[in-house]
Amino acid sequence: MTGAPLAVEIDLSRLKRNIQRFHDHAAGAGVAVRPHVKGHKTVEVARCQMQQGSCGVAVTSVTEARAYLTAGITDIVMAYPWQEPWRWRLMAELAADCRLSVFAGSHEAIRGLAAAAAAAGSVIGVRVRLGDDSDLAAVSDDKLIALARAAHIEPALRLDGVHGYQALDSQPFDAAQARHERAKVGRATAQYAVRVADVLRAEGLPCPVVAVSGTPTAEGAIGVPGVTEVCAGAYALQDAGMAAIGVCAVEDIAVSVLATDPAAADPILAEYPYPWQAPAEYARLASSAAPRTRLHPPHVCALMRRIQTVTVRTAAAQEGPTTVTWPVTNQRDQPN
Repeated sequence: MTGAPLAVEIDLSRLKRNIQRFHDHAAGAGVAVRPHVKGHKTVEVARCQMQQGSCGVAVTSVTEARAYLTAGITDIVMAYPWQEPWRWRLMAELAADCRLSVFAGSHEAIRGLAAAAAAAGSVIGVRVRLGDDSDLAAVSDDKLIALARAAHIEPALRLDGVHGYQALDSQPFDAAQARHERAKVGRATAQYAVRVADVLRAEGLPCPVVAVSGTPTAEGAIGVPGVTEVCAGAYALQDAGMAAIGVCAVEDIAVSVLATDPAAADPILAEYPYPWQAPAEYARLASSAAPRTRLHPPHVCALMRRIQTVTVRTAAAQEGPTTVTWPVTNQRDQPN
C-alpha cells in the first residue's frame, strides 16, 4: 500500500485459531456458520473459513460475490435488502451461476427479484428479513406471513427462510455486564426468529433456514434450539471493540495497524464505531500513539472497507516468520 496512511497486518496463527474456536462452538450445537465477508474482505480468509466447514459466505455486493464465486464458493447470501431495480437484475444474473439467497423486506423487492430472475432464467432464494435496523420485532406477524407467501408463490423465487439481527444497546458495559447483555440479546434474537419460523410453517410455508447474525451476540444465539445458521463477520480477525466487551481477549486479535500518516489514519480508524465504544476508544488513536506503534483497530469491518491490501504474517517450519500480501475485495456494484 505505497502512499497509504496506514498498513494492515494479519497474524495467520491467530486468525486460524479464531476461526476454529467459533466454528467448533457452532458445530457443537449443530448450527451452520456463514461468514459475512465484511469482517475481512479477502478470498484467502474465506477459504480458511470454508476449510473449517462454513456453509458459504454472506456479501453485500454482486461484484464481491463474483470474487468468491471465482474462488469456488457457490453458496452465497446477499445480506442487505437492496431496493434498486438495477441491483435485482445483477442478482438474477449471479443466481444463474450459484445458489444465491437475498434478504427481502418489501413486496416491491419480491416482485422485482421475481421479474429479474424470470428474465434471467434463474432462481433466487429469499430470506425474509425480520424487523429493521433498530427493532427486530418492528414488522407484524401478518406482514411477515404475507411477504413469505408472496415469495413462495413466485416460480422464479425460492423461500429459504428468515433472518434476524438485533444490535447491542449503546450503553457502556463493564466486562460482566457486557457478557450478560450479549447473551441476553443473542438468545432473544434467536428465540424470536425461531418463533416466526414456526408461525410461517403453521401457515404451510417452508422455512428451512432460521438464521441470526452478529459476532457479539452469537454465543447466546447459537444454543437456541431451532436456529440453523449463524452469520458473523468480525469473529475471524476480531478487533478492539470485540475485546472491550469480552467477545475475545486482546491476545486473540489477529489484525493490527501501523499508521504511516497518523493524521490521515485517525479518520479511518474512527469510522463507524460500535455503539458501545466511547470516543477515547476510537478517535485520534494513531496521533496519540508513539511512532511505529502497532494498533488494534476499533472496528475491523469499518477498517477493511477502506484498504486495498493486507500483509499476512505466517511462519515457515524451518525459516522463521515470513509475510505475504493478500488483496482486499472492496469493489462496489455500479448500474449499467
